[in-house]
Amino acid sequence: MLREVMTVLLQSEGYAVAGAGDGQAALSELRRELADVIVLDMAMPVMDGWAFLATKARIPVAAAIPVVVVSGSPPRDRPLGVVAWLEKPCRLDGLLRMLQPWGGRSPAARTRS
Repeated sequence: MLREVMTVLLQSEGYAVAGAGDGQAALSELRRELADVIVLDMAMPVMDGWAFLATKARIPVAAAIPVVVVSGSPPRDRPLGVVAWLEKPCRLDGLLRMLQPWGGRSPAARTRS
């Protein structure tokens, strides 16, 4: 449910979003279309976030894609490629601030529209 809410929120903010329900599906999506940034939950079925990050790091065209983690637990370390770690429950405005370098509408543009 959180993924669906985040998808709707990010789309309403001008982001093009491709969602995946688990780590394996996320890798399949990433192989079809590269992303500018990845928002990753560490607790996913089939393949968790740690395994996703390890596999992503071995895909040459995907290894450099920055990752913003949204997780219910604090990081045990900061894996390569993770640019921010937000603990759940996180404020959606905090997530939007983290994602601003990769597009969407700026806060100023939202207040003018």
